[in-house]
Amino acid sequence: MKDTGIASQLNTLGGANTYRFKSFKQRADEIEINVSRRIVRDFDEPEEHGSYFAEGVKKWNELNCTKDYTDFLRRVTKYQQSLAQVLYHKDDIVCALEEYMSMEHELVVEAMLDLVTTLARDLQDEILPYYERLVRRITPLIKADAVEVVEAACNALACLFKYLAKSLVLDLRPTFNLLSPMLGGERQKANVRRFTAESMAFLIRKLRGNALQQFVEHVVHTMLECAPTRLPDFQNGLALLFFECMRNVETQLHSRASAIYTALLRELYKEELDGERLEDNAVYVLAASVTKLCLHYTRRESAQQLWEVLFVDYDVQARAVADKTTQRIQPLVILLGLLALATIVRKGSRVSEYKPLFQRCQTAFTIAKMLANDVEASQMIDNDKAVAIMAHERIKWLVGLLMQCNVQDMASTGKLMLDMVVSNEPMSTVLSMALTLARLGWAQWNQILLPYLIRITVDHWAENRDVLLLFWTELFQNGLFKVQTGSITLTVTSRGQVLFPTKTSEKSTGNGKAGPINIPQALVDWLIAPVDWKAVADQQQTIPTTEHDEFGGFEDGASDVDQDDRSTSEAPSHGVASELAIKSALLCVLSHVSVDPSVLLDGLHTLIGQLVAAVTQLTAQMAENSEYLQNVASNSGEQGDAMQGDDDSASMALGLFTPKDGRLYWGAYHQLFPLVSLLGSALKLEASAAFHAPPRLVAEKLMDSWCLILDHVLPAHSTNPLLVESMFKAADALKFVTTTSRGGEATSAAIKQKVAAALSLQQLEHLVPMLEHNLTSTQPSLRLWTLQLLSLFEQPLMKPADKSATQEPCTIVEMGIALESTAGGMETYKDRMNHLRRMAVIASSGRVPEIFHNVFPYLALGQYSLNFSYIWPDVTKQLGLLAAANQQLFWNAVWGLLQRFNDERLLIETGPTPEAKKWLNSCAEARAAESELTASPKIDGHAIECPNLARFNRVFSAELLRLANVDGSGLQNLAIATNCPDLNRVDYANVQKQLMTMLAEIGAAAAEAHSKPVVQAFLAFIRYDFGWTSSFFTKHEGTELGLDVDLTGVYAVEHRGLLTERGRRIDETRCILWLKLISKFRNPQQLPRAPTLYSLFLRMITRGDNEMQRHALGCLLAWRQSGVHPYAENLRNLVDEKRFRDEIKTFDLAVNGQSINIVHREQLMPILLRVLHGQMM
Repeated sequence: MKDTGIASQLNTLGGANTYRFKSFKQRADEIEINVSRRIVRDFDEPEEHGSYFAEGVKKWNELNCTKDYTDFLRRVTKYQQSLAQVLYHKDDIVCALEEYMSMEHELVVEAMLDLVTTLARDLQDEILPYYERLVRRITPLIKADAVEVVEAACNALACLFKYLAKSLVLDLRPTFNLLSPMLGGERQKANVRRFTAESMAFLIRKLRGNALQQFVEHVVHTMLECAPTRLPDFQNGLALLFFECMRNVETQLHSRASAIYTALLRELYKEELDGERLEDNAVYVLAASVTKLCLHYTRRESAQQLWEVLFVDYDVQARAVADKTTQRIQPLVILLGLLALATIVRKGSRVSEYKPLFQRCQTAFTIAKMLANDVEASQMIDNDKAVAIMAHERIKWLVGLLMQCNVQDMASTGKLMLDMVVSNEPMSTVLSMALTLARLGWAQWNQILLPYLIRITVDHWAENRDVLLLFWTELFQNGLFKVQTGSITLTVTSRGQVLFPTKTSEKSTGNGKAGPINIPQALVDWLIAPVDWKAVADQQQTIPTTEHDEFGGFEDGASDVDQDDRSTSEAPSHGVASELAIKSALLCVLSHVSVDPSVLLDGLHTLIGQLVAAVTQLTAQMAENSEYLQNVASNSGEQGDAMQGDDDSASMALGLFTPKDGRLYWGAYHQLFPLVSLLGSALKLEASAAFHAPPRLVAEKLMDSWCLILDHVLPAHSTNPLLVESMFKAADALKFVTTTSRGGEATSAAIKQKVAAALSLQQLEHLVPMLEHNLTSTQPSLRLWTLQLLSLFEQPLMKPADKSATQEPCTIVEMGIALESTAGGMETYKDRMNHLRRMAVIASSGRVPEIFHNVFPYLALGQYSLNFSYIWPDVTKQLGLLAAANQQLFWNAVWGLLQRFNDERLLIETGPTPEAKKWLNSCAEARAAESELTASPKIDGHAIECPNLARFNRVFSAELLRLANVDGSGLQNLAIATNCPDLNRVDYANVQKQLMTMLAEIGAAAAEAHSKPVVQAFLAFIRYDFGWTSSFFTKHEGTELGLDVDLTGVYAVEHRGLLTERGRRIDETRCILWLKLISKFRNPQQLPRAPTLYSLFLRMITRGDNEMQRHALGCLLAWRQSGVHPYAENLRNLVDEKRFRDEIKTFDLAVNGQSINIVHREQLMPILLRVLHGQMM
């Protein structure tokens, strides 16, 4: 009887059912191999014949009545009458057992396995000649599909080991060779490795002295000879083997655990560390896995055996290295790694006291200092890679100790070690350690580590300002610096800004090195250093690769003075492409550093002036050299008219000639997008500083910057999100400083008047046409910041409902802000829709001033870009209210957006490309995954990996590499991420579908009133996208049904698929929506190209697609022909799958039939026959 893998077991969990089902895995997990308990049951002597085998045969004679077992019984009955007979006929008995164990009969196999154990008890050492034969026959049964057979095979194997222990322990290596395939040397089923390890553990515990060490050595050599593809599984199997030897009951370790673990370490010490990491050594991975398994299993008290072994060996190896009595540092490095691992596993819960760990960690740093200063000692070391690994492991151990211990535990030793690290370790290592602790969320980071970092920055700024800038930018931009505002310390202000010492000097010290530097002043000076912005804009902007061809990198050791004295004509050491990243990083750091307001505002005002001049000049030059950009400028940003120029000029200006996978930015003036974003960041920082600076000091400078950007930059770059946000922040700050006095100081009346004029209704009327198209943007942040900027201006009055009504300010912009500020998730989408409904009521009332007419329709259309389908029907419904109240306004908004899909270049918004967004999202996801605690899968029922350790290793390695790279890619990537606030993926195909659906449902009247562009767009789609109808235009070319107009100007065929997905199903869905729209026209006979449309619809009803046939028929019925209209219901029934059979039976098509009037046949039959043809298809 074959085990199906599901069996009924007694229900011990309560409930009415007596039995419950368990899977094979559940039942296999419950198997426990316990040889001692199994043998203790039968300590008494056998009752009959003096043979355990005879009693076993008798027992199974009652339990097993199968034919195969009966045959076996006949064969061995004459051999088991007494123990003497069993001993004499042992060869025949073993042969019989082997034969019947090879059967595919589970009931017989289970009995044979039990009889093997009884035979072994009888024969004892006499069974040794058959040992290998029996083991080779038993081990395949461990992989059986029946749990009972698996358990019996494991117990039989364990019993053989038990009874032959004295003989086997003399040399256990042959036994291991027999079982190594079951431990992972070959592919095995789940739990097989665990069963094999549990069976063999008893023997290994019996090993002593040299026998144990020789066995461990043999195991390690066998593992190293394993095929690379099988090595990870084999390592896990061997780790389980050693763990089963070392564990005891109730989370305790066996008395032999220390000896076995020591033997494994002795073998590990022989290894040469040739890789870059300890984890590159297979034996170390094995020892680490055994350590983790034991720490997972034990508790703090019972884990002391492992700590004692590690401490003793560590002290011996450290003393040998310190006394210069050994040339091998590898054992010390290995112990450093294991101690660090044991400290971090399970968040340090297996550490009883941290003081001994800190002392030994301090010893590692002392030895490292000795090797660095003592030439003789360093020359004795025979492995330079081991020294490098030691540096990595001691820092890792220190970080682990700091993360897990309490402040009291590190009160004295911890601070002393941090002093040693800061004084002796490379600066990049210290900074990487700081970033690791910040990302892991060390609670004492600000209190303990921040003062060290401030001191390092002040002391090393002159030589390593590039690396330090990258460090602080990583810290601030990724939100790693966390502080509660309002709390004041020696290193952090009440505003949560880092406080650097300002009473420092840039004079040289006596040793020739630059002295401490005023960091805030140095940052501002670096920020306003002149840059060749044209060279930055001309630099090709592509998605960064691992090669970093265009970023030269940072060079440590370059003096600060030399870098400041560079002229713009000289080639900087790190390439012109890095200048933009450096400026962006400086702005990020300055926003989190306490700087004198006057110094900061002066520097920002200077930078903004430079950028405005550069952007204005470069914008004019690009427009002069591009016909497309000239058309954009002359049409006030309307790209639709600009596309009428040279096609190649438009594509080049939009950046489409760059290979798709390499595009970083695209759109109009895409080369200037980073510069304009940098300008927005600078203005945003200036606005932020304005809230904390004297009003008189800041008002004039901020007003000047705001007006410069408004007049010279915003008209051509109004779609840049950071620029629009900064304009909003600056306007908000201007209103604040002109209405607030601090310290008895207030702004002058002239400045107040200037601000009032800049935010007046007249200025709003100039700004709205420039920004209103942002409300249809696919970027939610751009829509919100545009509305917030418009809300700061003087608002126009609502049109009065009647002559006696009082006028009130228009609040539609405020409603739009409430709409965009509400999240679009499942919990809040109803609130979002309530805001949209209120806007629809006001917009359809006719009281909205002319200046804000487009706010509601544009903002409503922007909601279709949200990837949340629940809101789309409600948006359509609210737009229907507007269509009923103001058809022309509705049509202008909807068709203006929909026609962009005819030339997908019109959909491009200046900024990151979809490929760049995908790359940025993947980087963000990879970075987030580094800090996530992810559950590790168990291996054969045991957890080898530790989520906390895995997270720690990911973060530590990532931060170490991040600052170790000298190619400057870190700053470059951070600057790109700063320029791209919105990285949401937009499904443009779905947006088009929703627009078409909405137009078909509520906009048929408006579409029919503007039938010429609608018909042209439909015919262009049918001709170029709907392939099976293209032959129609070829067939009728030159006839009255042909097209005598060129539709390429309406439909840009070569740019299909630029943003929208293409496919047969998508095109069919679009065609159905077009047909649904036209079928609602009231007078299709008056449409342009009506004969052509009618012929097309006749062709479409022959298609086998039932839905398309139904809508095409609807278009034909809209003609309301006298010979067709009376039969409309019959025709609809014929294209209805449910009614087709009944209709075809009752609808008489004969000439003399009663269903069709003879007068109507001429008009009806062409349609009817085509419908029937389509149904046959």
